[in-house]
Amino acid sequence: MAVSETASMLDREPDGLRDEEESVPGDAELVASLQLGHPEARAAFFDAYGEFVERLLIRVLGRDSEIEDLLHDVFVQALANIGKLRDPTRLQAWLARMTVFVARGALRRRRRGRWLVFMPAQELPEQKSSAPPPETRDLLDRVFSVLRGLHPNDRIAFSLRYIEGLTLPEAAEASGVSLATFKRWLKRSDKAFLLRAQRNDRALYDTLLETPRWGTSHG
Repeated sequence: MAVSETASMLDREPDGLRDEEESVPGDAELVASLQLGHPEARAAFFDAYGEFVERLLIRVLGRDSEIEDLLHDVFVQALANIGKLRDPTRLQAWLARMTVFVARGALRRRRRGRWLVFMPAQELPEQKSSAPPPETRDLLDRVFSVLRGLHPNDRIAFSLRYIEGLTLPEAAEASGVSLATFKRWLKRSDKAFLLRAQRNDRALYDTLLETPRWGTSHG
């Protein structure tokens, strides 16, 4: 994959959650089982949404040594708070918001030079992730290297909108903020990302200028 292909990915029109990632059939039964404490429900919950949460964490944080721990932390928090979920059809959106909350906490702690302290281990099955091709990882690493210097809120906005491809309302809901606030974060992240790319990765910056999103406003 060339740098231009990576830029095309960032420049695509986000179309929201894809069909295979929409809330799975049976969420109402799953939530009910979790709230009743059925022992098999935890494994079913993780099987249904483990890959979704892991991918969302990677979209926000990039390849990271803490992904497995953060994945675990998301499900620990989800299981602890499942009783508060009133609308089972919103399970995925609720879980996405919790995932972003955990990722934001990791980013903020790193900015303060602190380490996460995780909750006690829960009985969840191990999640084996499918690694993307090396060339894709390398190019995404370059993007995340640029993103690393952004404010956590700006980085989250950029990642949810351009890398995960959520619509503006979906991304705002996952971030736990109003649509207007999310749009402010996104506008700020656009400028900050381009400026950091110009300073740190000139080849990526030059390619971004050839795309409609960044080229038209900086031509």
